[in-house]
Amino acid sequence: MEAIVLAAGKGTRMYSELPKVLHPVFGKPVLGYVLEVLAGAGIKAPYVVVGHKAAEVRSFLKPFGAVSVLQREQKGTGHAVMMAKAAIKGAQGPILIWPGDMPLVKPETLARFFEAHKKSRAHVSVLSCDRSDPAGYGRIVREEGRFAAIREELDAAPEERAIREVNTGIYLFDKKVLFEALAKIGQNNRKGEYYLTDTIEILRREGYCVEAFPLASEEEGQGINSQKDLAVVTQKINEREIARHQDRGVTFMAPEQTFVAPGVKIGKGTTVYPWCFIKSGVVIGANCEIGPFAKLRHGTVIGDGSIVGSFVEVNRSRLGKKVSAKHLAYLGDTVIGDGSNVGAGTITANFDGKKKHQTMIGKHVMIGSNTVFVAPVRVPDGVRTGAGSVVIPKTKIKKGDVVVGVPARPISKKKR
Repeated sequence: MEAIVLAAGKGTRMYSELPKVLHPVFGKPVLGYVLEVLAGAGIKAPYVVVGHKAAEVRSFLKPFGAVSVLQREQKGTGHAVMMAKAAIKGAQGPILIWPGDMPLVKPETLARFFEAHKKSRAHVSVLSCDRSDPAGYGRIVREEGRFAAIREELDAAPEERAIREVNTGIYLFDKKVLFEALAKIGQNNRKGEYYLTDTIEILRREGYCVEAFPLASEEEGQGINSQKDLAVVTQKINEREIARHQDRGVTFMAPEQTFVAPGVKIGKGTTVYPWCFIKSGVVIGANCEIGPFAKLRHGTVIGDGSIVGSFVEVNRSRLGKKVSAKHLAYLGDTVIGDGSNVGAGTITANFDGKKKHQTMIGKHVMIGSNTVFVAPVRVPDGVRTGAGSVVIPKTKIKKGDVVVGVPARPISKKKR
């Protein structure tokens, strides 16, 4: 099987300079979600049709091994597929076609679609879904229950607009009939474009088997044509991720007010309070407390039994077991040992204007409120810092010291 991903459109209704397929959902472009599902289905090198700001889209494609195909003028979905004809001339199996702005289709739905196509022996199959509000989508037209055509909304008759079964834009074509039908489509529509959907009526008239399988849920059939659609897709992905963690024993006090990106790991018994934002690549251990109002960024690892509380941001940092950072702190490029306590207002100043530097804090360290660590800094086990201390690079600190002041210096037991 070969796959063609349609990613050439501008996305006019997005009102953005960014190509539609590169709009991020939790930091990852929409197109990335599509390519990941294709990779999971065994399609490692799909053909991606690019057009609007092609260089930007091509740059994103490099890590995926995808092959770009240029559509210089955007003349519709049928024209886009025509541009890929030369690239896939060696294809032997069916051709999967997928819009680059449809990120919610699940792998299991795609597998059922493949199986239904195979069993039906269809020359072309369309993945469809039923929508409570079908506005904006091509309608699946059936005659006596049999799939007959796809009617784009602008060209649909009033009775056709009432149809709730819609086209997701995902197809499986026999290669030979696909390009034969594309050679026969015209531009006789309101947009003056070459519609891929017109191939269905052509193939049906010529006696080929065409099928539409309503296997996708309404959620999976959600495309992105506007900023509102982008927000809906983001919400759905968030809901899926939270449900996945809940099934593994994680408690969310207010799921609708919590944001968890794909690619996060959370141990069972952990509680996540409202208004937390957890980015991809974060690992949280078991029996932790996160939030409320915590932000955990990529590269962060939180050990078992730790607390990251209100208005605490952690970035590219590793917290050991039973670390407590309960309020108002920034921990960037920091390693903290087991059992340490981070006082309110603590900051690891990791950026000197040119480079990021690391702060290393040992086990059972007690950090006083409003302490600033000007990285690079190394703090041994058992150290205490006084409130408002500023610990600068090369400060000589020994295990168990108490350091105070600006800049911070160890004080003797007598002065303590």
